[in-house]
Amino acid sequence: MSEVLYRKWRPRRLDELVGQEAVSQTLRHAVSLNRLAHAYLFCGPRGTGKTSTARILAMAANCRAPQDGEPDNTCGICVSIRQGRALDLIEIDAASNRGIDDIRDLSEKVRFTPSEASYKVYIIDEAHMLTAPAFNALLKTLEEPPAHVIFVLATTEVHRLPLTIISRCQRFDFRRIPQGLMEAKLAQLCRDEDMDASPEALALIARSSGGSLRDAENLLEQAVVSYGSPMTEAHVRDMMGLTGDEVALQLAERVVEANIGGGLALIGEVTGQGSDLGSLHRGVVDMLRGILLLKTGGGTPEGYSDEATARMRELAGSAALDRLVHALKTFSDVDMRRDSYSPLPLELALLESAAAPKAQAMPAESAPPPRAPAPAPAAPRRPPRPAVPESYPGSHRQTRPPERPRQPSEPASPVEPPPQPRPSGGPDDRWDQVVRALRLTGSRFKLGALLKGCKEREFADGVVTLRFPYVSHVERVKEELDNPVTRREVEQTLEKILGSPYRMDVLAAADVGNHKQVRAADRSPMVRAARSKGAQVVDEREEES
Repeated sequence: MSEVLYRKWRPRRLDELVGQEAVSQTLRHAVSLNRLAHAYLFCGPRGTGKTSTARILAMAANCRAPQDGEPDNTCGICVSIRQGRALDLIEIDAASNRGIDDIRDLSEKVRFTPSEASYKVYIIDEAHMLTAPAFNALLKTLEEPPAHVIFVLATTEVHRLPLTIISRCQRFDFRRIPQGLMEAKLAQLCRDEDMDASPEALALIARSSGGSLRDAENLLEQAVVSYGSPMTEAHVRDMMGLTGDEVALQLAERVVEANIGGGLALIGEVTGQGSDLGSLHRGVVDMLRGILLLKTGGGTPEGYSDEATARMRELAGSAALDRLVHALKTFSDVDMRRDSYSPLPLELALLESAAAPKAQAMPAESAPPPRAPAPAPAAPRRPPRPAVPESYPGSHRQTRPPERPRQPSEPASPVEPPPQPRPSGGPDDRWDQVVRALRLTGSRFKLGALLKGCKEREFADGVVTLRFPYVSHVERVKEELDNPVTRREVEQTLEKILGSPYRMDVLAAADVGNHKQVRAADRSPMVRAARSKGAQVVDEREEES
């Protein structure tokens, strides 16, 4: 079986690392000066060379004849490490060996001296997957290891490692591979493998890999196996289901011009063709970013043809900066991972990016009206406050917004308009709104589902009496109402929707006769005060005459 490209052409020297010059230079100096640390931490995105660098470091540290900090790749130690036969190179997958017992076993084995090499090198891959007890067990060994041991921790999520572990390692941050370097590496692979691929195809693969050289090499091999040589850009797009820069640029153009109809039609056309909508989303975001860079003078986007770049420059010249920024934010927030086959997220983003700037511009135009001096006569009219809300409801809000929190009569103004349309129907007509508003209320049982089972309701004396056909429903509702937080939320909802304060009371169908007594008792101010604190009326005795 033939080796895949990323394993066959894995770098064997530190100077062969792509895009990690700072890391390779530092490690070469450390090996040549014999100033190796006991623990290293390699962190960065996937496919950027962390594990490969760890293996090269193991070869360089144990090489019989290192050359300027590089392994010679010819001695027995280098060959055995490269072929995976070295007993002194131990690679541990922390994703499957993450427990405290695995680390305790490691801590016991580090005491043994190397079998043939100078150093035993432990490479712990995906180190962030270790459990907290495992990290604690590793801590002492990592702090004071034997002189013949070197630890290399590799991770893509360094923030999940405890600071006590990070502080005991020399940290090296691996960067994403730049576009140009990745294209050059892919072209070199094609020459070494005697494959023919167009520069446009290699540029598309490099751009689609997200800065991961391993992903780019896998895509290159998959494309060659699928379409053979020569390989073109159309082959790569067909393999990956990409929509193409032309379609993404067309949609970006409609976004910038707020052409909702044209944008929706284009999204529908792409959906009908069965193309990858996630690819279209990423392409639009990249296009909008490139237009923003050209608009602000931040640089020229890489990886696009001269024709596409020229069209992006034209859009940058005609686009408004605020609309462009808002559109980019809107499309960046779209999450296509939950349903990558639905065009709805893209359609909503198109509508929001086109409508939002207009909605934001309206208050700015109406904020400074020529009636700004109107608040001046408001000062002598403060004593007769009942007349102020009727005289200046509109001008007071527009001309003096900073003073609204200081006026006692103003906080009621935002509350008064919502209840005005409510009196059109009785409380019973608005009961469905109450049920919908309380659908998520309740710590154990959701009141919305329980209230749907109530068939009889009575509104009298500020009390909503609910009668349920089943006692179990009554007990569950009462259990929730016994919670002061839930009861307060229920009463606030009732007052907001029904227009006046109400208290909720529940009964079973068989308790209708006794309800009048309880309701009569609730008329007492003392009983009402006790009920507001969470008390319940258990029984009521009639007074002897």
